[in-house]
Amino acid sequence: MTFWPRSNDPGIEHALDVIYSDYGVRASVVQKSKDLLKFGRNPSCGTSYETVWNQGGTETLITTNSIDTLSSSNAGDMQAVVVEGHTLASDNFTFVVQSATLNGQNKVVLSTPLARVTRVYNNDSTDFAGDIYCYEDDTIVSGVPQTTAKIHAKAVAGDNSTQKCATTLSYRDYGIITAMEVGVFEKSSASADFALQIRRYGKTFRTASRAACSNQSGALEIRFYPYIIVPANADVRIVAAASGANVDVAAEFQTILAIDTALA
Repeated sequence: MTFWPRSNDPGIEHALDVIYSDYGVRASVVQKSKDLLKFGRNPSCGTSYETVWNQGGTETLITTNSIDTLSSSNAGDMQAVVVEGHTLASDNFTFVVQSATLNGQNKVVLSTPLARVTRVYNNDSTDFAGDIYCYEDDTIVSGVPQTTAKIHAKAVAGDNSTQKCATTLSYRDYGIITAMEVGVFEKSSASADFALQIRRYGKTFRTASRAACSNQSGALEIRFYPYIIVPANADVRIVAAASGANVDVAAEFQTILAIDTALA
């Protein structure tokens, strides 16, 4: 008989048992020993549901490893960056971390092209002066890709990291979401509806939780119990729809990762 490490949290224990019941997988948070906080901001959310990320609109998810290019909107950006994402092969996502060095408004080609990019951050000592884009190869003007659907991550000048409330789980990882938080910034009187959505590869997004708040009510935190489970090879995101145009919204979700012990 094979034994696997267990946690001391009854909620986690229940989630691990559900993963085994639903997917036939013995998973371990102890062996994985990794948590994941995904947060994002959409400064121009409209009345239709959009991804909570600083690019605005809804990301177009692709089925090929075509995300291969970086550039900045500022010619002076020459920083070292780290790119986190996933490749896709035989319908399986594999987590990849790679480094690159910006070349101002010129294109920089990634060493490993991706099907998903979940985070780009500054790994240097100088703040980003421009907006940093990660995208499928495209025509650019002053470093900015001209086809919106080909943009998959954006770090706003001065932020030094993308703010994208979405991620993907690899073929051997499961997510246990313990909480989410949503909010509307106070620059205008507005409200927004939010949905936490999960999509297994090749399927459609399904809503796992909903919330609503306004700039007057303040941020809303929801702690889940039982926890929400994200299966392997799945995308997870928070989307928002606002009461009007150009509403500034933010969201985050907190996740504990568990690894398939047979694939660890």
